[in-house]
Amino acid sequence: MKARNKILLTAIKNLLAKGEIKRATLILNRVHSVDAAEIIENLDDEQRQKIFQSWSAHSSAEALLEMDEYDQVEVAHHLDNELIADIIEEMPADDATDLLGDLEPDETEDIISLMKTKAAVKVKQLLKYGKNTAGGIMTPEFVSLRKTKTADQALQKVRKAAKGTETIYNLFVVNDENQLVGALSLRDLLIASPEIKIKEIMNPDLINVEASTDQEDAAHLMAKYDLLVMPVVDEEQHLLGIITIDDVVDVLEEEATEDMYRMSGASEFESDVAETSLAKATRSRIPWLILALVGEVILVGAVAARFSFLYKAVPALGIYWAAMTSIGGNTSFQAATVAVRGLAVGPVDSQIIRRRIRRELLLSFSISVITTIVLFVLVLVANSIFNIGNVLEIALIVASANIAIIITGAFTGAIIPIVFHRLKIDPAVSSSPLLALMMDALSLLIYFSIAFGVLSAFGTI
Repeated sequence: MKARNKILLTAIKNLLAKGEIKRATLILNRVHSVDAAEIIENLDDEQRQKIFQSWSAHSSAEALLEMDEYDQVEVAHHLDNELIADIIEEMPADDATDLLGDLEPDETEDIISLMKTKAAVKVKQLLKYGKNTAGGIMTPEFVSLRKTKTADQALQKVRKAAKGTETIYNLFVVNDENQLVGALSLRDLLIASPEIKIKEIMNPDLINVEASTDQEDAAHLMAKYDLLVMPVVDEEQHLLGIITIDDVVDVLEEEATEDMYRMSGASEFESDVAETSLAKATRSRIPWLILALVGEVILVGAVAARFSFLYKAVPALGIYWAAMTSIGGNTSFQAATVAVRGLAVGPVDSQIIRRRIRRELLLSFSISVITTIVLFVLVLVANSIFNIGNVLEIALIVASANIAIIITGAFTGAIIPIVFHRLKIDPAVSSSPLLALMMDALSLLIYFSIAFGVLSAFGTI
């Protein structure tokens, strides 16, 4: 928090403690909505409630829009539904829909019933598309122009509609059936001859998405073509709304955060461990940890039990057990992270998949050669210091296993996210403790299998 906002936060807390709520809201009115939101986020629930109950619905909406999802929901829960309905009416329809979609269904229905008819209809229309779709993040507040109108007639419509729309700089053209047929910028419209038809100056070649498209796919499409605004249509190309760049930024940030949490086996709802309830955080993490615990005991335990005769005959094998599982887990996680990122930011086809896997295998081979040399030297040094015994056999086992485990880890980490993607499962899930469990078992299996072969060849067992 900026030093200025810290001072304002202290002042507002003092004013609220004295009951001077109006003066507190006057201070918030003088700062940017982003700063107001930051200050309010650092108030407790009772103080927030006092602010929103006394503040104008418009100012409340502007500040609420700048808060993160968790704080928005918390504010909504602590205000009566009639007040939150007034605030939501002041929001753009797409942002209002996002907030309502995060609330309980019964609460959402009650709030919508308290909203004015026009705002309620817009919100209901967007809610039916689903929160994670292009339809769910679009705004129905836009300007569309008939292709048969003149530039002068179109400009008059823009002037009348400008106040109630989110943006007027990109305009979309429809036919008499409201089907999308083209686009033009406000600049094109301003410099056009007043009598020229819109169909003569519009650009018929434009990018659009259907309302059912996943919001992440829509966001990547806008990023790919450097679009500030993108139209949303139905299956018959009827224009339904537009997606703006601010919505895309929110989607990409949300998806990146969600992937990060899923890769670690935590919940995407844990935006801040200090803000997430202990019970919710525990419920989100414990399933993965139990899976890892049970899996390690069963899978890794089974491998260890199967080859117990090896480390009983050559106890020195136990020294490098942890190193083998660690190198396998780290290699696979690195490869999986790169794979998940690649799937998140670009298109995937068989050629790209083959190139990524080939690259990972080449990279893993070069890494394994370097780390094998290091490990070989470490084994020799450890033997000279601790007089472990079987130094040549152990050195060959560790070196060979290291190469095989790193290459296996890289291949596994690269291919599993792709398989999950093809199965319509979030690839980020594959980088969770599930992958670590799999690599622990595979690493030990490779390590002991190579150990069995080398020790047999040397006649040690």
